[in-house]
Order: sequence, then C-alpha cells, then structure tokens
Amino acid sequence: MQTSTRFFHTHTDAVLLAKTPESGIPNVYTQAEALGGQFTRIVHGLPRGHVANFSPSILKYNDKTFIAWRTQPEPFCFRYDRQYFYMNNTPTDIYIGQLASDDTVLAAQPIRRKPHRLSYEDPRLFVGPDEEIYIQFVASTYASQYNKGNKKLFDTPHVVVCHMDRTGKAVKPAIPPIGNNLKIGETEKNWCFFPRGENLACLYSTRPLVIEQDDGNRIETDTSVLDQVTMGAPTFNSTAPINLGFGNLIFYHWKHMTRDDSGLTYLMYHLGAYLTSPDFKEVLYIDRQPLFTGSLNDKLIAWTDYYGNVVSYQPAVILPFGAHIEDTELVMSLGVNDAFMGVFRCPLENIMRRLTRVA
Repeated sequence: MQTSTRFFHTHTDAVLLAKTPESGIPNVYTQAEALGGQFTRIVHGLPRGHVANFSPSILKYNDKTFIAWRTQPEPFCFRYDRQYFYMNNTPTDIYIGQLASDDTVLAAQPIRRKPHRLSYEDPRLFVGPDEEIYIQFVASTYASQYNKGNKKLFDTPHVVVCHMDRTGKAVKPAIPPIGNNLKIGETEKNWCFFPRGENLACLYSTRPLVIEQDDGNRIETDTSVLDQVTMGAPTFNSTAPINLGFGNLIFYHWKHMTRDDSGLTYLMYHLGAYLTSPDFKEVLYIDRQPLFTGSLNDKLIAWTDYYGNVVSYQPAVILPFGAHIEDTELVMSLGVNDAFMGVFRCPLENIMRRLTRVA
C-alpha cells in the first residue's frame, strides 16, 4: 500500500513551511499574506491517528473560542467495482474543542459519544436567540454500506441541529423542516443558522439570497450580480452573515471543474464576499475577485484502490464555516483541501477595501 500517497497530509505542512518558489495558484499561507493577514495551521490537540481534519467552524462565546470540525479517521478507498467507501467502515465524525491558541485545540471530543452509522460533515456552530450554543451539521450514509439507494432519508445529505450541553455533547437532535430537508432522495446542506433579534434565522441559499425565519417572515433577494464574479458557477453559503451595523458581511463559495498540467480533472473552489443592507433586501457591495482559491500547492488528497493506486482526488478548496470580528480584526476558520485546517486573521479594513459598490 502506498501510504505516502494516502497519508502525506498527516505528517507534512505541520508547521509554517519555508517559502519556496511556486507555480500556479499560491498555497493558503501565501494567499493569506497577500490579504495582509496570516494563516496558522492547527497542529496540536487533534484526534490521534485520524487521517484528516477539516471543515472547521469557530464561535466566540463568553470570551472563549470554540471550534467544531469534521474529522476523518480512515481514508477513502475504491472497491473492485469502483464504488468508494471509508476503510474499516468508519465514517467521518465531528469533534468539538476550545482554541487555546490559533494552533492548539483543548479537550477535543466527538459531539456524539455513541457509535453511529452516519457520516457527519460540515459543522457550523451558532448561538441561538436564547444565548445557548447549538451546532448544525450534515448527516448521511455517504460512502458506507448502509446506503439503500435513496430509499431512506439519510441516504442523501440532510441538515441536523443539536443543542450543545455543558459537557460539549450534542443533544436533542432535530431535523428542521426547511426546503427539502424532510424529503427522501433530496439533498440539503450549506445552511447557516444565526440569531436575528428574537428570531432564529437560517441563511438558506446565496443565489438567490434566501433567509428563513422562525416568525415565518421569509426574505428573498436577487443576487444575480454575483454572476459577475462567479461566471454563473453554482454558489453556496460559507458562513452566517456578520452584522456590521451598517450592513451584513457574507462569505460564500463557488466551484467548477478544471484540469492540472497533466490533464488531471479536479474540482476547484473559490471564496468570495459581499455586503448587504441591514435588512438583507439589497446587495450593496461585492468583492470582484476571490479572497481564496483552492491550490494544488497545498496538495490534494488521493483516493486509491486497495493497493494504493490513485483513482481520484478530493477538491482543491480553502473554505470557512465560521468567522467573527475581534476588535478590528476578521478571524476566520479555514479548511484546506479536505486535509487540514487553521485560523486566518486579517484586519477587517483589508477586506472592506476590496469591496466595490454595485452599480
């Protein structure tokens, strides 16, 4: 088995790399510096032996910074019939902990303590109108033997919301009846819950901008102006809106297929930003260039067969699932190429200066 192909990301990039000449799209460290900020990889306190930790969501709560992320105990593998699955039938899980510093997690533990058959993905922490911490995540039978071919609800991804108790355990799971979330065979993901006054709101989609609320007051806003940036590519929510008082700063992502110099096809993601009016009913400013773009210089994880031969690759992606403002600084958790994760810090002013008025 070519373990160097499967597991290189566990043992490399563990510290800030020495700068070397790069071709193509720069790595995450260089892109962060170009924005006048810094990316710090999380290297301490992660679950031991897991092959990847990514899709992080940070939350500032009572002067503490919590982080939840997706962890992959086992790599993907392709069977003889080219169907892929997790080795040893071990699905991805979600862990939660507290950041002691930008590179260190304390008290990392799974949000659900009992064994489960579902794969948990894409966590997002949020505070409800009751000032309690909640977590949303996507659950499915993805890449497992328990998928029944869209005959069961969780054969396709659906959003689950749980309350986080004082021990860091996700309790009282609920499946919100939004969109197609309760429909067998349909898929829902990339939602962002956030408090809005006494209401719990959900950023349901970016294109168009749709916000669902507890009181039934649904907001829908034309965001076709984003096509000037995305070229019409599919767009998705990245983080919940950040209320700046004079408007709402929203980060989103889009993706498309591309090829490397050898002809390898892979999926590339981009991260963008825009600012809406306080009532979300108008897009005021947009960033006409991506903040981050997935890079081959951060390397891609290979999916292999039993013998370690490369069959496919995971996407090139630099994405946040959580962000907040500390004083005048943007603090954002970033997952890189579905392999590793860290914290990006940048003066908020640097981001705002990139935004241009929508004509």
